[in-house]
Amino acid sequence: MARNVTHFESADRGRVGTYKFRVDDDPGVYVWFEHGSGPGSLFTTPRAGPFRPEDPLDPAPFPDLEALLRARGTSKERWVEDLMAQYGERVAWRYP
Repeated sequence: MARNVTHFESADRGRVGTYKFRVDDDPGVYVWFEHGSGPGSLFTTPRAGPFRPEDPLDPAPFPDLEALLRARGTSKERWVEDLMAQYGERVAWRYP
């Protein structure tokens, strides 16, 4: 069951999955680009709201999404549960 630890501002399962979100009470806004089955690319941005290509991006202080989630006391499984609770219909009710 989703705990709403991750609060998504946007999610797009296009050619490159793009997810913009906050984790719990962390003030940072993160953007994760999912590249196939690899670790993806994690960034921060000062802009809230849906992801736009012109959003300024800075490297995140974590090497990847899973490191960020571990540091915030959650997991990729919980992240996916929150994603499905908030964007499941839009991303076809599943996550690989």
